[in-house]
Amino acid sequence: MSFDTNNKKTVKPGLKNVKSFIPAILILSIVLILLNGCASSLQKAKVNLAQGQRLENSFQTEEAAAFYQKTLKEMEKEVRKNPSSQAYLLKGLAEFKLNKWSEAASSFSLAASLGEDKAESWAGEVSLYGLALSFEELGLEQSAVRLYSILSNKGKFSPVVRAAVGKLIDFQLNSLEEVGEKDREKILSNSLKIIEKALAEEPACGFYHYLLSQVLSHQKNYLESFEEAVMARELGLPSEEIYRDNDNQIVFCYRTLSQTLPLEPLAEFKAIYQHWINKWNWPDEETPAWKGR
Repeated sequence: MSFDTNNKKTVKPGLKNVKSFIPAILILSIVLILLNGCASSLQKAKVNLAQGQRLENSFQTEEAAAFYQKTLKEMEKEVRKNPSSQAYLLKGLAEFKLNKWSEAASSFSLAASLGEDKAESWAGEVSLYGLALSFEELGLEQSAVRLYSILSNKGKFSPVVRAAVGKLIDFQLNSLEEVGEKDREKILSNSLKIIEKALAEEPACGFYHYLLSQVLSHQKNYLESFEEAVMARELGLPSEEIYRDNDNQIVFCYRTLSQTLPLEPLAEFKAIYQHWINKWNWPDEETPAWKGR
C-alpha cells in the first residue's frame, strides 16, 4: 500500500507540471509565429525591392515601378503593425524609387528616430533634392544648382549624390554655348573636378564614367572619352536613354579618331574597337545593336 501511495504522490505533481507548461508553450508558439510573420513581411519587401532594382537595371521601368509599389504597400502595412526602423527604411527606399521625395524623407526621419543612424542624413538629402527639383521646375536655376552642388559635395546617400552630380554636370555643359573660350575651359575644368571627386568615392559607378566621357569629349580628348564610355557601358548605366546616348558617344569617338589618329595608333585603336563591338554584338562599327529594333 505504501508503494501505491508513493506512486500516486509522484504522478500527480508530474501531471500538474505538464499542465502548467501548456500555456507557456502556446504563448511561445504565438510569439514565434508573429516574429516569423514580421520577418517574412520584411524579407518579402527586400526581395521585391531587389527585383525592382534588377528590372530597373534592365531598363524595364514600368515593371520595376510595380515591384517598388509592392514594397511600399507591404511596408505601409508593416509600420502600422510593427513600426520598426528597418520597416521605415524599406518604406523610404521604395518611396525614393517612386520619386515620392517628401514621403521618403519622412520615412527616413522615422527610421532614424527608431535607431537607424544613417537614415537621418538620408532624410535631409532627399528633402534637399526634392526642393532642388522644385526650384528647377520653377526656373530658379541658380538656387537649384546651389543645392545640387551641396549634395554632390556633402551627400552620403549615394542615389541622391549620383542624381545631384548628374544634374550639376548637365547645367555646366548646357552653359558652354553661352560663354567664351576662357570661361568654357574653366567650366570644363570644374566639371572634371566634380566627377573625379565622385569617382574617388564610387569608382565602379558607370554613370560617373559616362559623365566623365562627356566632359572629356567637350575637351576634345576623344581617346580617353572613348575609354570612359566603354567603362560606363561595361559597369552599367541607370536608364535606357543614357545607355543609348553613351553608345552614340562611342560611335562619335570612333568616327573622330578614325579621321584624326596617325596610321599606326589608328590601327591599334581599330583592333581594340573591333574587340568591343564583337563583344556587344554590333553589326558594324557605327551601328549599336539596339538600332533598328
